[in-house]
Amino acid sequence: MVETDAAPSARERILAAAAVEFGRVGFSGATVEAIAKRAGVNKAGLYYHVGNKEKLYEAVLLHLFGQVAGTLERAAATAGGEGGPFAALAGALAELFARLPMLPRIMALEMASGGASMPAAAMVEFRRIFGVTRGILERGRKDGSLVAAEPVLVHMTLVGAMVVYSLSEPLRTRFAAAAQEMGLRLDLPLSAAADFVGGLLGRGLASGAMGDQTVEVPHEDA
Repeated sequence: MVETDAAPSARERILAAAAVEFGRVGFSGATVEAIAKRAGVNKAGLYYHVGNKEKLYEAVLLHLFGQVAGTLERAAATAGGEGGPFAALAGALAELFARLPMLPRIMALEMASGGASMPAAAMVEFRRIFGVTRGILERGRKDGSLVAAEPVLVHMTLVGAMVVYSLSEPLRTRFAAAAQEMGLRLDLPLSAAADFVGGLLGRGLASGAMGDQTVEVPHEDA
């Protein structure tokens, strides 16, 4: 949705409220009543503007995953210089998670449930998201800047680390004082995690960093 100075429409309010509820209690825990109340509409209005709970969840995932895909595609297209593409992707995710705190929660819930509630239409955006990482690896291998690596592992390392660090903020805040006594920093911002993960992947996958060997998962004989 394009941001303007105009007041959000009823549909925009409903999608925003639904994202909060789905991120708070998941698909199964969210109710149409709670979403409608948070959006300031009645149930009839919610059904009219979006549809039932399944349609609402689909609309929310398409909107959120579409933002992730677009953000990562732009970051990859403009990445350059020190840090490289993985630092750009991690930084973009950090900014997105800070702006949309319900996003990493919904992503984590879907991963934990095995995508039980994920609509088929959302897979289109998921392919775009995964395609960014795969494209970077393919281009890097062709131009000699990166070693060959399994795209799934690289993608999960990047996104998984950012999701976990984002969601761990309440826990890290709770134990920050105790950790400080041990010389540990639990109060580092999400941007610091992005710098670390992006740099780690960039250095680890750089051509020559591992003797130009392919980084892949060993397969057991059938």
